[in-house]
Amino acid sequence: MAMYLPILLSGLLSSNHRLGFEIVRLWLPVLLIPPIIAASQELTGKEFRFLLWLFIFSTLIVTILGTYNYLAGDTADIRKISPFISHIRLALMVNLALAIMVYFIAHQPPTKTLAILLHLFVLIWFLFFLFLLASFTGILMLVLLIVLIAIKYLFGLGSVARFVTITGLSTLILLMLSYLLHKYDSMNTIRLIPENSPKTTTVNGNPYQHDVLSKETENGFLVNINICEDELRNEWLKRSNLSYDGTDKKGQPLRSTLIRYLTSAGLTKDSVGLSRLDSADIALVELGYTNTIFKKRATGFESRLYEFFYEFNKFRQSGTLTGGSVLRRLIYARAAWHVIKGSPILGVGYGDLPTAMNQFYDIYKVDLPQSYRFMPHNQYLTIWASAGIIGLAVFLLSLALPFLFSSNLKAMPVLYFWVMILISMLFEDTMLTHTGISFVAVFSALFLFGHSFPVVKKEDYAAR
Repeated sequence: MAMYLPILLSGLLSSNHRLGFEIVRLWLPVLLIPPIIAASQELTGKEFRFLLWLFIFSTLIVTILGTYNYLAGDTADIRKISPFISHIRLALMVNLALAIMVYFIAHQPPTKTLAILLHLFVLIWFLFFLFLLASFTGILMLVLLIVLIAIKYLFGLGSVARFVTITGLSTLILLMLSYLLHKYDSMNTIRLIPENSPKTTTVNGNPYQHDVLSKETENGFLVNINICEDELRNEWLKRSNLSYDGTDKKGQPLRSTLIRYLTSAGLTKDSVGLSRLDSADIALVELGYTNTIFKKRATGFESRLYEFFYEFNKFRQSGTLTGGSVLRRLIYARAAWHVIKGSPILGVGYGDLPTAMNQFYDIYKVDLPQSYRFMPHNQYLTIWASAGIIGLAVFLLSLALPFLFSSNLKAMPVLYFWVMILISMLFEDTMLTHTGISFVAVFSALFLFGHSFPVVKKEDYAAR
């Protein structure tokens, strides 16, 4: 309940009463759910296991439905795989479902063939879904889960198991780093092929334009060579209702999106190159996608890597951070810190935080469209900026002390949930939406007051 206090005061004391009252309303689950569960009779082991399996089953159904809708649709945005809630919140739920399943398997392993196969299917499906979803936060939480499993279950099996675990984890880390370096190299190394040589004229006799000093690439092809604007403009009019000199559906200059997309396909930027794009390619360009990677929907991980690498290269070359969601978080953090320095003790009030952050963008002339001016994407900075250092202290204590003084923290799912939430708040406003707030409130209450671990007791084994 103490966690709700800084939110309540921050919301009520805001000048923007609409936003202030909205956050007060959204955080009501934090005020109501834990006391209700704490005051209720403790669940039996059977009841508690049923709730946890219900959560796993619900998560499984949502991921299957989302994957079907995504693969059956015509969108290249992997975030659409989570139609009901934020894809990042869904990634957290999938990781928690994995942690609970591992706990059940470790303490009460299935014995029947069908049960074993079903457990394996769900585990493999959740792993596949996380990589399909391609949420960096989700992948990071998966790595955290693997480390906790190794420490909790494998290290205690003896020196041989400990050696195998350490070797396996080290090998996995090296393989991941090798894969990332290979992908970065393949996406950015200039290919020594004829397509990367400037040509004089198009097949129609029109002159090409070149910027031979630019080293910007898409899939290893140089972007700023072999461009004929007149042919592109005329050919584009035949293929789309969007203006060539206008913007795509992401608000980006359509001309730049088209040129980058043609480059990624290894095509010249003229009428011939454009004519080789099919209707799916044209739709992707209209939607603002700049690379043929987005046409491959078997996994979203590669496309997310592409976005991150592009953001990183753009920042390295020009110093701008406004291009994508990963590095753009640094802008949000700087804006939040600017607000904190102006009112570090009591904060500015949650309802007034967006306005205060907008002042930073205007003062420092940050080139960031209004549609991308989000909250800090760091729960701790959000609390500090809106409720001050006093509110942040209350928030941290109410988040930490109940778990630290609970005997349930020794159970792997509880420890994992707590650490996962703490870490996720570094990269996300995890408790910004009703879904995120309810997720934290419900499972915190269940793990602290719902039942005393272990969930699988000795009498369960005797009954079998």
